[in-house]
Formats: sequence, structure tokens, C-alpha cells
Amino acid sequence: MSDPVLELRDVCKSFGALKASDHVSLDLRAGEIHALIGPNGAGKSTLIAQIAGSLAPDSGSIHFDGQDVTHLGASARARLGLARSFQISAVVPGFTVAQNILLAVQARAGRSYTMWRKADDMASDQVARWADMVGLSDRLGAAASDIAHGERRRLEIAMALAMRPKAFVLDEPMAGMGTEGVSAMTSLLDPLRLQAPILLVEHDMQAVFALADRVSVLVYGRIIATGTVAQIRRDPLVRQAYLGDEA
Repeated sequence: MSDPVLELRDVCKSFGALKASDHVSLDLRAGEIHALIGPNGAGKSTLIAQIAGSLAPDSGSIHFDGQDVTHLGASARARLGLARSFQISAVVPGFTVAQNILLAVQARAGRSYTMWRKADDMASDQVARWADMVGLSDRLGAAASDIAHGERRRLEIAMALAMRPKAFVLDEPMAGMGTEGVSAMTSLLDPLRLQAPILLVEHDMQAVFALADRVSVLVYGRIIATGTVAQIRRDPLVRQAYLGDEA
């Protein structure tokens, strides 16, 4: 088995007497979706902040793509290829869908976007490719401020894809969506694991059970179980702490 793309080893973070991350160890492997679930207040946001580099752990280590990134900031980790959904995808409302994707294409190429310079053919082809992948080919000329919530989330993913990441960290991509939106986003995310593995933080258990290759359950800052969907659904500790009748 190849080395994990992302690996946390005994990560700890406390705020006074509160242990927000209590010796957390987990990994993300190539080609998989690894879901992180848990009740409100479990410490998911704190853990994701440490993975992204916006918050430093008190102890433990974080490795990404074979490098120790424990002491690197968010920008450095992003440059290495760690795409966190709301960091990479800073949608500009006044730009069109195409212009927003072009921002990400040119940022990866080390170029700056200017409204008065026509994009070259290669950049245009890439914009069309990423838009098609997320189902926005017919919305390229629409202003980002005018598209629906679900379309905006798809635009964010297109922008992340344009950065050619080595791993995604997606923080509740289904938030604010109805049943149809969740179904559409699930269909979109499913094949993306082949582009780059995904660490998925999500409250919608239907989506988690449909997508995840593995699931880790965080409760009071500790990982109480990691396993396949079937293993997690029948784990008595997980059912008691979080899933209840949803399992």
C-alpha cells in the first residue's frame, strides 16, 4: 500500500482545559473519500484548521505528500497542493463563471488576470474543461452573483480543480442544499476522488454513506472509530455517541 497523501499523527490542541484535538491520528489515501463526522462541538472545525495550516497544533505532526508540514502556514500548504474548499475557491461575485475559473487557472500558472487581456486558447480550453466537469458549461457567461447556491458551490469546486490539487479538504459542501441539491453534489463529488483524494467533513449522513470509502468519527476531540461505512453503521459506540437511529 502506498504512503498516505495526508497523515495526522497524535495531533493535540487545547484551549485552556478544553481538549479540542486529543491525540488525533488519521490519514487520507490516494483515490479515496475519507469522511470526518461527529456532533456539533466535537472539534471538527479545529481539526480542519490544523490540517489547512491556519491553526498550529500543540503537539503531534501533520504530513502531506511526503513532507512534514506541521509548521507550515495555510498558503504554503495550498502551494503544495492541499485545496481547502473555501480557501482555494474565493469566488468574485462581479466576475462571470468563466472569469472566476480563469482566475484559478492563471493563478496556478503564476499569471495574473486582467480584464482587458483576452485569455489565450489554452486557458480557454481549461476553463471549458473544468466548467464541463462540474456541469456549468451553459453558465459560463453568468455573473457569479446571479447563479444559484448549488451552482456557486459547483463553481467553487471547479476553481479548486483548476488548481490541480493533490488533495481536497471539503468542509460541508452540502450545507444549505435541499434533497435535489445534495443528490447533484453527491454525483459530482463521487468521481472526483480519481482527480485527488477527498477529506470530507459533512453532516448529511445520506451523502456520507453514499460517498465515503472510510469514515472517522470525532467525539469530544477524539477519534472513537475509523472504518468502512458498514463498520461505522454497526459500531455500538458510534451509534450511541452520534448516529442513533440514522444508522
